[in-house]
Amino acid sequence: MVYPAALCRPNLPFVCLAAELGPNFLDQKVCLLFKARTSGETIERRAEGQLLLSLETQGRAIGITKYGPTSPSIPVEDTILTSPPFQTVPSKEDLKTVKLVRPAPQAVNSYNLTISKLLAAGLHLGHSTSLWNPATLPFIFGTRAGISIINLEHTLVYLRRACNVVREVAQRGGTVLFVGTRPEISELTIDAARNAEGYHVSGKWTPGTLTNAHQVLGRHATPDPQDPGRPPKTYKPDIMILFNPLENDIAIAEAQLNNIPTIAITDSDYDPRRVTYPIPANDDSIRGVELVAKVLAASAREGVIKRKQLMDRKEKSMKASRDFRNQYEGGRSSN
Repeated sequence: MVYPAALCRPNLPFVCLAAELGPNFLDQKVCLLFKARTSGETIERRAEGQLLLSLETQGRAIGITKYGPTSPSIPVEDTILTSPPFQTVPSKEDLKTVKLVRPAPQAVNSYNLTISKLLAAGLHLGHSTSLWNPATLPFIFGTRAGISIINLEHTLVYLRRACNVVREVAQRGGTVLFVGTRPEISELTIDAARNAEGYHVSGKWTPGTLTNAHQVLGRHATPDPQDPGRPPKTYKPDIMILFNPLENDIAIAEAQLNNIPTIAITDSDYDPRRVTYPIPANDDSIRGVELVAKVLAASAREGVIKRKQLMDRKEKSMKASRDFRNQYEGGRSSN
C-alpha cells in the first residue's frame, strides 16, 4: 500500500518541493516524521531508508495531505498545487508512528561546559554552615536551609583554568596523576586516568609515595637489566588531580614538598589555599565528581593528541631534511 504525503509551508514553493522529490513520488514508500513544536526543529522525510527532504519549521503548524491506495495517478506538481494547505489534521495512527530525530549527545569538555550542567550535577551544594571554612568566602553565593551554596560562576572559571593547565602539562609530555581514594569514586578515577593516558591512585594513599619513593615505589619498579644491583629508577608526577582532598592531606603535603602542582575539588569545608588550582564544588556528589573527572580527562587527552601530532610533524620534517641532505651530498659526490 502506497500512502504519499505532501508537506505544506507558506514560504516554500510547492513546485520546488515536487521537483526535489521527483516524478516517482507516488510510487515510493514514504514514512513521514512529524515535528512542529518550536523554532529550529527539522522535519525529515525518509523513503527506502534515504533522506529525501529536510525542512526547518519556524513555529508554524504543518499540514499533511494523505492519499489512499485508490487515489488516481495524478502528477506530483498538480497534487501539491491543488492541495489546500493547513486544512487537514494528522490522524491518531500517523501520530503514533511519529519518531523524533534527536541529535547525538556530545561529549562534555571544557568548551561546551555550562553552568546548567554544573547545577544538574549538584556541584552547587556545600556543607552545613557549622562546617564552613572562612577561606571559601569568595566562592560562597549564600546559605539556604543551613547549607552553604557555592557560586557556580566561580566553579566554571576555575574548572576551565584547571583544564588549561592539565592540557598544557600533557602537551609537554608531563605525567598526570589522578587521586580518588573513596570507594564510590574509585572507578571514576580509573576511567579518568585511562582516558587521559595517565596514572591513578584509587586505593589508600601510602605515606612516603613521593617523599620516600625509592623505598615505597622501588620494590614495585622493574630493575635495570644492565645493572641489576642498581636501585630502580622512579618517577614523580608533574601534576596531581585530587577528587577528595580532605582525606588526602598527606598526599597534598608531599606534593608541596616536591613542588608538584595540585588540582583539587574544594568544598565549603576545605581550605582552598592548600591547593595550587582549587575547583570550588561539591565533592560529595558522585555525578559532580564524574563530570569534573571527565572534563579534566578530556583536556589531558587533548594535550596528548596535540603532542603526538607535533611529534609526528617534527619527525616528518626531520626525515624530509635528511632525505634532502642525502640527495644533495649524493649529487656533489657524483660531480
